Amino acid sequence: MIDDERRFEFLSYGQPILLLAVVLFLAGGPLHAQSAGAPDFKAVPKLQEIKDRQAAPDFTLPNPGGKKVSLKDFRGKVVFLNFWATWCESCREEMPSMERLYQEFKGKGLEVVAVNVKDKRQDALAFVKELKLNYPVLMDPEGEVGLLYGAFGLPVTYLIDRKGVVLARLWGPADWYSPAARKLIGALVEQK
Repeated sequence: MIDDERRFEFLSYGQPILLLAVVLFLAGGPLHAQSAGAPDFKAVPKLQEIKDRQAAPDFTLPNPGGKKVSLKDFRGKVVFLNFWATWCESCREEMPSMERLYQEFKGKGLEVVAVNVKDKRQDALAFVKELKLNYPVLMDPEGEVGLLYGAFGLPVTYLIDRKGVVLARLWGPADWYSPAARKLIGALVEQK
């Protein structure tokens, strides 16, 4: 049993430490489970972290100008791989936030790659022009790469690390310029 004098000594020395611990916990500091720079996939609604991580299947598709582009061409960058189509209203809603994300992080190691699935080239180009999209667009007229990635419904997005490993996926639309999404992408591009 602690006598009154020792109890007072414990409280007087323990209170500042306890107060510091509470402040750090609330601020997400060192006592927080994740480090400040660790990606928080759960912060983006519906984004599923891939636990059994594997290399993203490589593919080669033409860009609207006909130049062949492979996924491996983007190795060394974090790749935001998105599958979309012009008839997809959810795609139309999320793509402007993807453009803002691209503009903020393109110089920091992010590459947004948008794969158009089964549209006519001229329809896809009109869509890209209308929405003023500047990130790379690739054409998948037969939908073969879309099927390879499980893009049975659109949009579908994959986050791929600098080494080409799939980290997470999201089926459906998202606000990719939300504070949580920006924080996640920021953490991913900071990793080397």
